[in-house]
Amino acid sequence: MKNLISILFVVLSFYSCSDLGDENVQDCGAVSNVAYESFSYCGTLKESPKQLSFVIVNSNEEMQKLFTTCETFTVALPDFTQKRILGLLAGPKPSSGYGIKIQSVQEDNCQITVNYFETEPKDDEVVLTVITYPSDYIVLPKSNKPILFRKVNAIDYAVVGSFYGYCVGTDCQQFFRIENDKVLRYLNVNYNSYNFNQYSYKTLGFKDDLAAFLLKIPTELAALKGQTKTFGAPDSHDQGGVYFEWSQGGIVTKIYLDNDNSTDQSQNVINFKKVIQDKIAELKTKS
Repeated sequence: MKNLISILFVVLSFYSCSDLGDENVQDCGAVSNVAYESFSYCGTLKESPKQLSFVIVNSNEEMQKLFTTCETFTVALPDFTQKRILGLLAGPKPSSGYGIKIQSVQEDNCQITVNYFETEPKDDEVVLTVITYPSDYIVLPKSNKPILFRKVNAIDYAVVGSFYGYCVGTDCQQFFRIENDKVLRYLNVNYNSYNFNQYSYKTLGFKDDLAAFLLKIPTELAALKGQTKTFGAPDSHDQGGVYFEWSQGGIVTKIYLDNDNSTDQSQNVINFKKVIQDKIAELKTKS
């Protein structure tokens, strides 16, 4: 566990403060992934962070002290006897379009490392010229180990999913995101709405081989890099479809495949569709 970025964290109410550099790193044995899940809250922080910061919430009382009350609906808070909320706060930004994201959480015998990355507006992106405060929140198991933070680059990933317009039960819409460090299961995905940043998720206790999976993409699909393409007519007669998305160096490609073997699907594409379906079936057993 090397090259930790030094970050000065400011104390605001329950915000923790630490100067995290290489001198904090200890060699404490094998590293494993920490299971966590996303968290969103309709209340806002009572005090806006002045710089890159983090906050840990360990009780309902701390939640009430840090955040305004949710007036519109009731939010289920975690069981604070077993879990805690970690928020990573980017500080003030000059416009919309900025973001901060927790990439993974790992631990060894003596410390927890939170890997994260930040994003900025693209050159052609329309933004609002208003001060924003990007943040990302997750729920973690409670622990007495110190938390270190490491800034990383956004990584490649693949999303595999199955969809049906007339979904009955819980198994007909399944979406998973495969990364080098972890696998996510997206929760309650809406039909035909596949911007996955809007959905809650849980990490699986499972680490997949993303590189090996991506090697199975047929050449004709790999050539579509950065495009969106539909094969056949997915779900036109309630037969459903298969979804595949992957990001390479920030360039996102999206593929919709008819469950029927339509004439525009070559044998290589049909074979890869089966690979996706098998992967979804495998990941469902890990959920």
